[in-house]
Amino acid sequence: MYITIKLPYGESFLKTKIPTKNLVSILSMKSIKGLVNEREAIINCLRSPIGGSSLHDCVSKNDKVVVLVTDNTRPCPDNRLLPLILAELEEKVSRENITIIVAVGLHPPLDEQQLIKKLGNDIIKRYNVVNHDVNQCVHIGMTSRDTPVDINKTVVEADFRISTGFIEPHWFAGFSGGRKSIAPGVFSVRSAYKNHSYKMLDHPNSVAGIINGNIVHEDLVEQARMANLNFIVNVILNKNKEITHIFTGDPIEAHEKGCEISKDIVEVKVDHKVDITITSNNGAPLDLDLYQTTKGINTASKITRDGGIVIIASSCSTGKGPEDFIDLHASVNSPKEVLQKIRREEPIGLQWQNQILARDQLKHDIYLVSNLEDNIVKSMMMTPIRTIEEGLEKAIKVLGTDAEIAVIPEGPLVVPVLEN
Repeated sequence: MYITIKLPYGESFLKTKIPTKNLVSILSMKSIKGLVNEREAIINCLRSPIGGSSLHDCVSKNDKVVVLVTDNTRPCPDNRLLPLILAELEEKVSRENITIIVAVGLHPPLDEQQLIKKLGNDIIKRYNVVNHDVNQCVHIGMTSRDTPVDINKTVVEADFRISTGFIEPHWFAGFSGGRKSIAPGVFSVRSAYKNHSYKMLDHPNSVAGIINGNIVHEDLVEQARMANLNFIVNVILNKNKEITHIFTGDPIEAHEKGCEISKDIVEVKVDHKVDITITSNNGAPLDLDLYQTTKGINTASKITRDGGIVIIASSCSTGKGPEDFIDLHASVNSPKEVLQKIRREEPIGLQWQNQILARDQLKHDIYLVSNLEDNIVKSMMMTPIRTIEEGLEKAIKVLGTDAEIAVIPEGPLVVPVLEN
C-alpha cells in the first residue's frame, strides 16, 4: 500500500508514492484562507497600523522617502502591495522624492526582466527603482555585539523609510520580515560577516521559530533601529501564496505580532525523530538554486535521527548559486573539514550557508532531486538522484525495510517541534 504525496518543485509539483507502512507523519503548516478583499485590507492596515500613526500622517510634503522591497528569492507580493503603498505616500509626497530599493542584501542584483516580474512593469516605468549595492554603504555605528552597521547611503540620507516583507520561518534569525529589509537587506559585507559569524550561528537560539533570546535577530533589530526604519508592511502567505494576514506600522511591534501569528501557523509537533525525511524547498521562488536549498535540508534535519537520510526535491532552476558557496565545500573532503576551515579562516566566502549545511551533513546523508549536473551535487557532498522514488529505494537499502519516514511538503515554511 502506498500514499501519494505532492511536493512543490519549481513552478509545479512532483508526485511521489510513499509506503504507508513506513510513513509515520506528514508535517504541514496550517491551512488558512486568503483575505476576501485583499486590496481593502491592505488600505485599512496602512491607515490603521500597529503602534503608530497612519502612513499618510507619517510623512511630510518635502520628505525624501525610501521604499525597501524584497528580492526574487521571496514570494512577497510586492506587485500588489506597492501600488497601494505608493498611492498613500503620493497624497503627501511627490513621486520624484520616492526611491524604491530592492533589498537584495548580498544576493545578485535583479535585472530588468526580474524587476518587472517582481514589481510590475508600471512601477518600473514610473519610479526610480534601484538594487542595493554593498559598495554604496556608509558606517553609522556599532551594535552592542560589536557588529559594524554599514547601511545603504540612500537609505541613511532619506527622511522616511518604509519596507515590505514576508514573515516566514528563517533558519537562523527566527523569522524573516521586519528588520530584514535593513539588515541584511541593505547592509554591507562586513556587517554580514559579523552578524552571520560562526559564533553567532552556533548559538542554540539561532534557529527557526525563535526570536526571544535569538542573538542574530536581536543584533539585526539593533541595526534596523540605528538605521531608523520607520514603517513596515509585512504579510503572511498561505500555501497558495495568498495573503492571509497583514502587519503594518512600528517595525518592532508589528513584526513581533506577525511572528506570533506565524509561529502558530507553522509549528508542528513531532513525537520523535525518524530514519528518513522527504522534503522540498517549497518550490519557486525559494528553490531557484542550491544555495537556497540548504534551508529545506536544515528543516528536515531537525526531525531526522543521526545516521538518517534527508531526501529533498529542489529544482535549482537558475543553477548552483554563488561560486563562493560551492568553492568552500569543494575545497575540503568532509563536513567536519568545512566547519574547521570556517572557524580557522573566517571571514570566508558565504560561510553561514556552508556552516549550517555542513552541520547537518555531519548527522545525515543528503539525497537531492534537481536540475543540476551530478558533479556539482557531489562536490557539495550530496547524492544526486533522478526521482524521490529512487532516493527512497536507496535509503531503505541502507537503513532497512522498517525505516520510518516523515514528509515535510513545504520544507522551510514549517518549524518541526520535537515533543521528546
